[in-house]
Amino acid sequence: MTDQTKTPKPEEWDNSQSNQGPGGPGAPVGGGAAAATPPPVPSRGSRPSYGSRSSYEPGPRATEPPTEKPPVPDAEFPKGFWKSADYLLHHPGEILESLYHDKGLTEISKTLFMITLGMAVIYGAVMGATNLLQGSALALHEKLLMIVITAIKVPVLFLLTLFIVLWPIYVSNAFMGARHSFRVVVAEMLAAMAVTSTTLASMATVIFFFALTSETYDFIKLLHVLFFAYAGVVGLTSLIQYVRELGYRARRATPRFLFFIWLLLYAFVGTQMAWVMRPFVGSPGEKFQVFRPRQGNFYESVFKSLGKVLEEKPEKK
Repeated sequence: MTDQTKTPKPEEWDNSQSNQGPGGPGAPVGGGAAAATPPPVPSRGSRPSYGSRSSYEPGPRATEPPTEKPPVPDAEFPKGFWKSADYLLHHPGEILESLYHDKGLTEISKTLFMITLGMAVIYGAVMGATNLLQGSALALHEKLLMIVITAIKVPVLFLLTLFIVLWPIYVSNAFMGARHSFRVVVAEMLAAMAVTSTTLASMATVIFFFALTSETYDFIKLLHVLFFAYAGVVGLTSLIQYVRELGYRARRATPRFLFFIWLLLYAFVGTQMAWVMRPFVGSPGEKFQVFRPRQGNFYESVFKSLGKVLEEKPEKK
């Protein structure tokens, strides 16, 4: 008979080799007593060092390549007054890109001019209607005429203030700031003025509510002053953001003290212009006037109204 040797399969060969320790068949794997010692278990308070990989640390994860942000397009105002005003509020980045590339600024400036004009007319009409709601002794046609006159005065106030402060801001920015072109500075100022007038128009419902529920002329006048100041700060803040961002891109930063000077210039010119063009509300004891004679100043009038409001005693029930 021919001896037939059985060739082991690879799986059986692996199992037989794995069951043999270094001492031969039947010997414990790992060499005697050493194999019975379990690996040390890390204590609860111990942590693996950051320089070495432990057995329970996760391996490196595949990271996705960084994706670049899509470029911001230039500004394209939609047709329509309200859509353009909404675009101004929600797309400052696109307006900034147009300012940076000096692209389409003529059309953008026209749109910003119309927004400024329309929003100022809205607040001016509500401001003039305050006299109608305060129980003034003026005739009805004079009260209605006051609404029309004030609706014209407020946008004129804004545009004249813009025209006066434009030149010192442009020259100071050219000497010590980011050195923007005249076209860019005009567009920046119109954008700030459009934000100012839009912010002011948003407060029209508030002033209308107080005019309906209050009969104190000095209190209403102080509210108008407060709303004008608030809107002016918001508009000037947007101007500073435009100038600062464009200067950062051009690596020509505008000094901070220059922004403070612009704020003072804008405030003093605006308040003096408003004082010259008064009345806007119309005092209940005064006769109908388109313009009043120049006497006193804006700040003296504000402090007098503030004193009257604080000294007013509530009526006893």
